[in-house]
Amino acid sequence: MPTSAIAIPSLDNGMLAQLPVRLQMRRIAPANRFADGSILYAASEAKLQYNWTLRYENLNPQEWGRFADFFAATQSTNASFSFYDPMGNLLAQSSNLQSSVWIAPSALTVAPFSDAEVAGAFILTNPSSQPLTLTQSSGIAGPFETCFSVMSRWDGGAGISLSLSDGATARTLAFRAGAWSRNHIVMRGGTSSASRTAGIVVPAQTQLIVAAPQLEIASQPNAYVETGAQSGVFASAWLAQKQFDLHSPAPGAHSTTLYIESLRQS
Repeated sequence: MPTSAIAIPSLDNGMLAQLPVRLQMRRIAPANRFADGSILYAASEAKLQYNWTLRYENLNPQEWGRFADFFAATQSTNASFSFYDPMGNLLAQSSNLQSSVWIAPSALTVAPFSDAEVAGAFILTNPSSQPLTLTQSSGIAGPFETCFSVMSRWDGGAGISLSLSDGATARTLAFRAGAWSRNHIVMRGGTSSASRTAGIVVPAQTQLIVAAPQLEIASQPNAYVETGAQSGVFASAWLAQKQFDLHSPAPGAHSTTLYIESLRQS
């Protein structure tokens, strides 16, 4: 599904929302009513409805200006926009590094690995003379602060690097894998960035055991959220409100609430 040209704005600190964020989910299935009054629900066509409540306090004039532009862009045409779950993992197939959404160079081997401490682990093997990177790209637009983290281990220690790129700028950070630990890298995307690519860099002639990769809008890792075919990136979301209540208890201290909804096949 293509990403909408409209994206929710970021705060000055690179975050998408202020905490706490409220999320409600419910399953919606089309209903067929028969002449005898009975109802049959089409479970195969059921969808999940997501409803977020985001409260913003003390927005400065620059932040409020971005939200005002966002309001105008969505309300003028009732347009959908791209939304990134502020409590979710923005990677797809986080528990299956062999999925096609993960791009691996031909020489890099990705295989399941049974580990007594961490479930869903994979062993990455790089037999070549050059570092090789396992990557996944997500449609995250704008100057958000994103954190990519991975659980990793290797008895005796081995090098591992994590990378983040927004297409124009790239950052790589090196770690030493020993006992299981969650390593992470943080980078803010550019104003015009339209995607974010996260990567696990395996040094030449090295093996690594990794698990539970997570990409989120955050300044440090939060609790891991496992994803399947769908990530926390919602290409089409809508504002579930017709007006915006703006409160300004002091000059340059604006507050408002957004009600956002989206649908997905369950």
